[in-house]
Amino acid sequence: MVPLPILLGRENRYQMKSLPAAYLLLNGAIVIMAGLLLGFPLRCAIVKKKGDINAWRVSHSVLVMDGLLMLVVGLTIPYLLLNRLAIWVLVWSLVAAGYGFLVAFTVGAWRGVRGLTARPLGLNTILFGAHIIGAFGSLVGIAIATFGYLKAIL
Repeated sequence: MVPLPILLGRENRYQMKSLPAAYLLLNGAIVIMAGLLLGFPLRCAIVKKKGDINAWRVSHSVLVMDGLLMLVVGLTIPYLLLNRLAIWVLVWSLVAAGYGFLVAFTVGAWRGVRGLTARPLGLNTILFGAHIIGAFGSLVGIAIATFGYLKAIL
């Protein structure tokens, strides 16, 4: 997919960075919205004293925080001194992390499975994979962002 600024012949630094930032902002808002919606099952677990309150609390707070991380990085993309490839790797690693955590924490709270180990095989293995995607994507994204911030100030 060719970015619109290239098609229009207006390829400057800000326009080339606005599309990745928009992707990150959109997906960050989606992850935050999912985290906020998970406040309803948290409320039900608290009021009815039924279900794992801690699992719902963790899923609610982690998704809101991860979405906020995506929003903050998305807003600061124009200040990063990185090439296009590094910016896109940053964006998609954070997006993959957000959705990985969304699957891991939401399904884990709903089904009562943690997914902290790959055994026993089945749903636990899938959630373990989602946790790995979330953790690895966050690590890669933050490492690239930190490098871009350091390049900008040094």
